[in-house]
Amino acid sequence: MKIATIAPVYDLDLCDSFSHLYLVLQFLCATDPQYKAHFANIKRKHKDAYIILDNNANEGKLCEPAELLATAKEINADEIVCPDVYENADETIAMTQEFLDKYHYDYIENNFKTMAVLQGHDKESFLKCYNEFVEDPRIDILGVGYRNLMKPFRDEVDKAIWPYINTNYLKNVLQNDCYYYMMSRVHFLRNILDFNELKKYNKKLHLLGSWNPYEMNFYRIPWFTEEQLGYIRGWDSACCAQAAQAKIKFDITCGVKDKPKAVLNFENHMDTATRNLCKHNIKTLKRWL
Repeated sequence: MKIATIAPVYDLDLCDSFSHLYLVLQFLCATDPQYKAHFANIKRKHKDAYIILDNNANEGKLCEPAELLATAKEINADEIVCPDVYENADETIAMTQEFLDKYHYDYIENNFKTMAVLQGHDKESFLKCYNEFVEDPRIDILGVGYRNLMKPFRDEVDKAIWPYINTNYLKNVLQNDCYYYMMSRVHFLRNILDFNELKKYNKKLHLLGSWNPYEMNFYRIPWFTEEQLGYIRGWDSACCAQAAQAKIKFDITCGVKDKPKAVLNFENHMDTATRNLCKHNIKTLKRWL
């Protein structure tokens, strides 16, 4: 699994902490020339750089398809994230299919890979979205979020068998449903998803963000087989910098007790103490990985 670290504009060097996988935010490309130039030139620095251009939906700023494609071309992106609507399977399916119907053969095919984000407000709608996207040959990557799986799968988390971890400890120490946000995605991937379908339809998975980065402990043998792990292409998160800005130090035994309420301030200049805290969080995350 490759890791894409998201950092403030003035600390983009921290994005190279794990690998040369980058999740780039379209709205920052549109508003910040320094940010856009950094990623437009990143392949000169790293020949193996792989750029995913996000559609801004998670930030509540879903961009127009024409803007997404224009920015993808300008920064030499490798992959684009199709339109999605939080927790709404029907709208996400409709918008993604409309986007691909209009642009795939003339603009996307042979130029960019595509990621379609799984959405749904309950298990039935979430799996409907999954089934639509896994069979669509125009889609390369299935994006699996971190917030939108708790409603569909929370009730099943307590019924699942969780070997190798002290679930009582995690439930007691984590706050505000942090345990269920974290374990719902693990449950979906470990107990519901059919990896044979991914193989059949030639799909990979990408994990979008995290409620608690301690989750990364679970993507390993014996939780998953080596073959299954090969289908989890990557994971992106702003967690290290977001926690540092909130003065939160990752705890090796549980990660963060609750997700910071303040979103990452991209225009923030990290002072020395905050950068050092961010580096500690990155180091801790590397231990989990």
